[in-house]
This record gives sequence, structure tokens and C-alpha cells, in this order.
Amino acid sequence: MSKNNNNNKSGFDSFRDRHPILIHSALIVAALIALGYIALLFIDVFTSHGQQVQVPDVRNMPLEKAIEILDDAGLRWEISDSSTFHENYKPGTVIDQDPKAKSYIKKIRIIYLNVNAMHAPIIPLPKLIDLPGRQGVAMLKAMGFKHVDLDSVPSEMGGLILQVTVDGHNVTPNTAVSVNSQIKIIVGDGSIVDLNPEQVIDPELMDSIDEANYKDAQDTYEQELKEAQARAEQERKNQAAQENRDTNKDKDKKSDKDKKKEQDKKSSDKDKKKN
Repeated sequence: MSKNNNNNKSGFDSFRDRHPILIHSALIVAALIALGYIALLFIDVFTSHGQQVQVPDVRNMPLEKAIEILDDAGLRWEISDSSTFHENYKPGTVIDQDPKAKSYIKKIRIIYLNVNAMHAPIIPLPKLIDLPGRQGVAMLKAMGFKHVDLDSVPSEMGGLILQVTVDGHNVTPNTAVSVNSQIKIIVGDGSIVDLNPEQVIDPELMDSIDEANYKDAQDTYEQELKEAQARAEQERKNQAAQENRDTNKDKDKKSDKDKKKEQDKKSSDKDKKKN
């Protein structure tokens, strides 16, 4: 028996001596297989393979409440954006999340939260007086102001900005204003005609003009002033008449709708009686 073992041992040693590269290659392959198996075990552990959880819906919640819910679920989170202010959401509220609510993810995934800013941005107002009204509106909206209205008042110059108010108060250039404030740009409508004797006759020439010519100039001024006032009055009447016509059209439309409903009802009653 001892002699056979010695023969076998000498046979293995002989094979190893004859094929050292083959033996070493086999050992390397075995080691690689073992390392691969161990690596797969670690990957399963660290990636929570096969372990998924449902993402809770934390939208429209205060940030503190959303964090509490995510922590209780064992999920990681980060704030992806908190610089934009949306007036439709309360300050500090979660607006959106990624991954989406109700989806299934691994616990190692991070939930990214889009949070509404705590207050609206504050921007200094630019100088707007004497600019065209539409240009002022476009400028403010391009700067991020949300609520900009245009209004007009009687004035000599038409279309130019005369005044700017914020939440009903007069403001000056460089005033810091919230982008969600109510801004009103007031422009002139050009309805006032400023005719005065100085424009008809140069005061420096008064001494060289006789009384008759001065009276003619004064009469011309008064006539032009009356005509301008008459035109302004006519424009107001035309505008009022147009508003009345629009109102009557709306009433007629409503009346026609009521008549049609009444006819449809009568037709329906007749059909019911026939049946």
C-alpha cells in the first residue's frame, strides 16, 4: 500500500514537473472564479439586489415633512433646485421629485427634490419714465416681473410713460421690487392739445405786431382750442357708443341663446307628449 502511494505521488510530481504552465493556469482560473463569486456576493449586498421599495409621494409637502417621510422609508434625498419661486406654491414646498412617486427603486437611489424658494426674487426697477409704454412692459417682463399692466391717462404726449406704480404706490428708479408685485405703467394718451398764445405768437415779437394782427392770432387760437376740445369730446362719445354696442351685442347673444333653449325645451315637451 505504501508503495502504491509513493508511485502515485511520484506520478503527480512527474506530471507537475512536465507541465508547470498548465498547472499554474488551472490554479489562476480557480482563483479568478473564487474572486468573481465573492465580488458578486458583495455587489448583491451593496446594491441591494432584488430589494426594491416604492417611492412615496412628497410633492406639495413642506420640505421638513418630505424629509421626515423619506428618512422613515430609508431613502436618501438631495435638493436639486431651491432658487426658483413659483407663486402658485407656498414657500419651501416640494414642487417635484425624481424618481417619480409610486415608482419602485433600490434603497441606494437618491431622491432629488425640487423645492420652491422661500421668497420671490427682488430686482431694482429700471428707469422707465419717457420711454414708450410697450417697450417698458417688454423690458420688465424680460427681467422676470410677472404682473405688469398698462394704463393711460389724458396728456399731451401719447404713448410715453408718465408714471410707474408698484402695488398702488409711486416708485422711483432703482427701487427694489419683488417680481410678483403688481406693477402698473401709466402712459399718456395724447388727448390734450396744448395751444397757447405763446405758440401762436412769439412773445419777443409782440412789440412789432399791431393790435389787429394780435387779435386775429388770439381768435385763431381760441378757434383751434374749441375744435380740439370738440374732437376730444366726439372721441369720448364714439368710445361710449361703441361700448354700448358691444354691450347690446352681448345681450342679444344671451337673448338668442335663451330663445333657442326655450324652443328646444318646447320641442322636447312636444316629443314627450307624442310618445
